[in-house]
Amino acid sequence: MTRSRTALLAGVGVVVLYLAGAALSGHASLLARRPLLDGLAPPVPYRWVKPPPDLSASNKPPASLRFEVELDASGSRLGAFSTNDGQLNLVLAEDAVPPRPGQTSVAFAVEPVDPATLGPVPSDLVVAGNAYRIQGSYRPSGEEVGALRGRSSVGLVYPLLGVPVADPAGHEILVSADGRAWEELPSTDTPGVHQVSAPLDRTGHVVATVPRGAAAAPQGGGRNRVLLITAGAVLLVLGALLLRRRTATAAGGGRRGRGQAPRPPGPAGGPGAARRPPPRNPAKRKRRR
Repeated sequence: MTRSRTALLAGVGVVVLYLAGAALSGHASLLARRPLLDGLAPPVPYRWVKPPPDLSASNKPPASLRFEVELDASGSRLGAFSTNDGQLNLVLAEDAVPPRPGQTSVAFAVEPVDPATLGPVPSDLVVAGNAYRIQGSYRPSGEEVGALRGRSSVGLVYPLLGVPVADPAGHEILVSADGRAWEELPSTDTPGVHQVSAPLDRTGHVVATVPRGAAAAPQGGGRNRVLLITAGAVLLVLGALLLRRRTATAAGGGRRGRGQAPRPPGPAGGPGAARRPPPRNPAKRKRRR
């Protein structure tokens, strides 16, 4: 097996290990799953009014919002406003609030609310995050503002949920004047930034929802599959490393065998020279005759 093929197998093993680890961590905690977006930072942790039990220790309370918009002869001025944590964005169109005699401005208050304290949403939907109560009142009379004119809109940031959903990119906003009966708004979901927006024509409560998914499969079977994938990936990597080591050892032994030069013959009389019998003495041969 060549080095390139061994390196390829090792690379495949590392990739399989990475994917298996990612699947294992995601299976261990659905709330830990995050999309892998090239060039984008992971989303900021969501701030819950009432967090899930496994997030309560690290949760921070969500921000509220208060502001005033001046009134002129035609109505309120154009403005865009956000909570400090960025989880709610509100755009008021030009003349969204009609003028009133003797009124100089409109005061708005936005408060996060635990959706469990409000009326239930339709059964085929799951609440995604906090609800928000948007209230407006004229100043100085304090008269409540109900309707919003023009192309006003609201945007809500939503968290990833620990329950199955049918369409992760199908979030929509519901609105309710009293927090009991909900109405769906034509919404635009932007999954890359975890935000859904919709036109807003009234004050009241708003909440993000997502279509409910089928029941999740038993966790034991999924965990076993992940463990099997991880074990197989480990064996694949170990096998590739072993093959690479054997190939390197064999190549090194071959180089040493081919690199040995033939031993030169030793000098005359030296260890490498052949021994010859000493020459016979001619005088002794004559005497014998």
